[in-house]
Amino acid sequence: MANKTETKPTTESKPETALAATSTVVHLALDVADKSQSTAIAILQDARTELRAAVDGGIELAEKVATGALRFAKKVVAKLDDAAKDGLSGTERALATAVKTAREPKRELAAPSPAN
Repeated sequence: MANKTETKPTTESKPETALAATSTVVHLALDVADKSQSTAIAILQDARTELRAAVDGGIELAEKVATGALRFAKKVVAKLDDAAKDGLSGTERALATAVKTAREPKRELAAPSPAN
């Protein structure tokens, strides 16, 4: 803190009084600079803390979005697989029916036509 110098009104000369006043002003300036520096550093620490919280929040959001996107992609793949399975089953049945129908003799062709 500031040094308080006691001055003797009658015994001190003018240069010593000026030196004491200068010393007091210098100490006051140093105290102001010290408090300003402490305040500035505290503000920067608060800003750093808030920035860190914002970045962490952003990272968590990105992680949740990525997790949701992967879950959605898995569901899309499952739906496409089910659709492909149903399509292939239907195609298999259609081909089996077509082959079975092709192997059976046609009754119209196999039956003798009425005699003339």
